[in-house]
Amino acid sequence: MAAAGGHIQNLCDEATCSICLEYFKDPVIIPECGHNFCRSCLVQCWGKLEGEVSCPQCRETVQQNNLIPNRQLANLLQLIKNLSVQGRKEEERKGGVCEEHQEPLKLFCKVHEAPICVVCDRSRIHENHKVIPLKEALEEYKGEICSHLEILRKEREEILAYQAALDKESKDLLKLTETERLKTVEKFRELRQFLEEQEKRLLTHVEEVEKEIAGRRDEQLAGLFRKLSSLERIIQEMEEKRQQPANELLQDVRRTLERYEERESPEKPLAFPPELRNRILESCDLNRLMENTVKQWEDALLYRKQIQKANVTLDPDTAHPSLILSEDRKSLSRGDKPQALPDNPERFNAWPSVLGREAFTAGRHFWEVTVGSGGRWALGVARKSLQRKGVIPLSPERGVWAVWKLGEEYLACTSPVSSPLSLREKPRRMRVTLDYEGGRVSFSDADSGAELYTFSGASFSGETLLPFFLLWENYKTPLIIS
Repeated sequence: MAAAGGHIQNLCDEATCSICLEYFKDPVIIPECGHNFCRSCLVQCWGKLEGEVSCPQCRETVQQNNLIPNRQLANLLQLIKNLSVQGRKEEERKGGVCEEHQEPLKLFCKVHEAPICVVCDRSRIHENHKVIPLKEALEEYKGEICSHLEILRKEREEILAYQAALDKESKDLLKLTETERLKTVEKFRELRQFLEEQEKRLLTHVEEVEKEIAGRRDEQLAGLFRKLSSLERIIQEMEEKRQQPANELLQDVRRTLERYEERESPEKPLAFPPELRNRILESCDLNRLMENTVKQWEDALLYRKQIQKANVTLDPDTAHPSLILSEDRKSLSRGDKPQALPDNPERFNAWPSVLGREAFTAGRHFWEVTVGSGGRWALGVARKSLQRKGVIPLSPERGVWAVWKLGEEYLACTSPVSSPLSLREKPRRMRVTLDYEGGRVSFSDADSGAELYTFSGASFSGETLLPFFLLWENYKTPLIIS
């Protein structure tokens, strides 16, 4: 290919006018010597001379009027131009042609990081620059591009994997929300049905009691009316008797007195028995139960909206001497040896533990702790009255609700023995959630949201609770409060 390129270059040289040094334009031949020139070049060279002139190339004397158009050379010139264009395209395909020198770009300047030709290499611009063959540069940069491509493809795969995981997680969450939505609709439908049935039952009960009250009232009123009518007649009779003269009053007086003695007793009748009042009170009790239930629901729903992220910091006065706290009191690690710290009553002296400054006596709160992948630690909540001196069994009975990490095991600090946790993956960040009124302390993976363990049914009895931290060893990272 190189030899073919040289032949094309020689052919191009032969098609060049020796006067203008460019391709022939309207070529003519001088018969006397056989040399070819552009017609315009000869006219310009000879100027106003007439008759005999000399050939510009060999200086032989020739006649101006004997110039013959060289049509074969003109045709050949067109073919040469076509070959030249093809050759240039070939060079450009291989490595291009220098725009300034029209030479193939066969070299590469490492300083300018650009292809150059052999003429450029000898120029002052590239003096003392490191120049290598274009092929070597191609292999070098192609290798670098390939390595970058490999990294980019891996990053693309990671993004696609993350995208797929994100899509799957979103679908799972949407499926969960749809399940909860349907469950909520169903539970509230059942609740409404139950309440409607109870309302109907209670109203029926009230109507029955009302009817019984009205019946007893009417019955008693009828009896009282009869008694009252009888008394009215006796009273009228005795009034009339009292106003009669002696002979008439004394006549048949015994019969009048017997009517008095024979009257019904004026004792107060028991119109409404106690059991009837108890039946009314039964409805009152149910209404109060409903009021209390609704109030509890209102309080619970309002209360659940008030969960707050606690700004937890570490209390240096409680820290075991082997623990090193950061300046911002947001992280702790183990030192090589215990520090010389005062043994104040608040300080732990056996367990490598520390408490948080923030105190909780009500509400729902959470905080997150970065635990990394190694180390042995415990996190949770402790009563303020927790024993600080000596070895402390970690259990709710002793005032600690916590989760352990011992080696590769994760355990809930239950009593009498700890409960192993079943985890799909090791959590890097732990979330601790305290529900004071609900008596719950929950632990979850802060990244995935997976619940790890929940202590429930605790009674904090109005006592102050504090965040609790214990660190036996920190293999890679300290415990960091997010």
